Amino acid sequence: MAILAGQGALNATDELVKTAEMLGAPIIKALLGKAAVPDDCPYTTGQCGLVGTKPSQKALEECDTLLIVGSCMPYIEFYPKPGQVRVVQIDIDSERIGIRSPADVGLVGDSLRTLQVLLPLLKKNRNHSFLTEAQKGMKDWWDMMEKRGTDSSMPMKPQVVAWELGKRLSDTAIVSCDSGTAATWWARQIPVKRGQKHSVSGTLASMACGLPYAIAAQVAYPDRQSIALAGDGAFSMPMADFSTCVKYKLPVKVIVLKNNLPAQIKWEQIVLLGNPEFGCALEPIDFAGFARNCGGHGFTITEPGECGAILDEALKTPGPVIIETVVDPNEPPLPPKIEYSQAKHFAEALLKGTPYRGKIVMTVTADKVRDLT
Repeated sequence: MAILAGQGALNATDELVKTAEMLGAPIIKALLGKAAVPDDCPYTTGQCGLVGTKPSQKALEECDTLLIVGSCMPYIEFYPKPGQVRVVQIDIDSERIGIRSPADVGLVGDSLRTLQVLLPLLKKNRNHSFLTEAQKGMKDWWDMMEKRGTDSSMPMKPQVVAWELGKRLSDTAIVSCDSGTAATWWARQIPVKRGQKHSVSGTLASMACGLPYAIAAQVAYPDRQSIALAGDGAFSMPMADFSTCVKYKLPVKVIVLKNNLPAQIKWEQIVLLGNPEFGCALEPIDFAGFARNCGGHGFTITEPGECGAILDEALKTPGPVIIETVVDPNEPPLPPKIEYSQAKHFAEALLKGTPYRGKIVMTVTADKVRDLT
């Protein structure tokens, strides 16, 4: 059995953990449910979907029963096939029951209160083999994430930035991630702590949400650390709003992953369509200089060895700050499980003449070798 938790379960952390313990079930988190359970909880396998973890995908594919708690995750291709498993869904909105995956049982109500009523009715599952396998998978997964997050090669990997940032977030930080490949590194490389809040566009389609989310979070919670993580393509759209942070003295910290690309579009062209990259080059912007010209503070990180120290300085700097991080444009956000069609399209796109295809092949090969060793 497996549990899929979404944003509707954000206030039901303890109940989710008790349910997982009772059922011997891993807790898989939809993107908007990232903070429903902290990542140091032994029952969670992290995120699911294109930007999720391999253990989460494996659990969804192999479970015989799925308990959906407060989630309406839209990516139906990642749910178990209809009829493959029994589905119990808890949602406060009756219209969402069964909308993504056919539900055998629908429970309409608040996730916290419904689980509180449900827990005394559950029978303890003493066979934890399914959970144990998922936990072993997560140990290997976090080992791999640490390896990628501490990679010292150049150009600097975006995983390094996210990994170093994750280590420096306060226990009450609010992290607002923008759409694009930044969401992959946010979902995988930043372990969530109990007490933190994390958000992103739920369908990964609304670019330019990171900075506005972070501004709203800082206004709503003036005493908490508010962080925006965005790619340069997404941040360049609402960047004038950084002056709003300066005007109202909002100490928002913006981390920009700069690769001079709308990288998600690039990789969708290659992996999903089998087409060479086309029309994706962005004109470079000096984001750190822009921050200073607005009256804020700007920092630039180009090397993995200096990433942690500069982040320390930037996060401690009073007032609004932009941290420009120059990262590898050829680092692909690979899905947790590569399908044949994706590999086929990847090869086709390279053969058709994708720019810098040699560097892309070398990057992917080096990543795989590093993971295996």
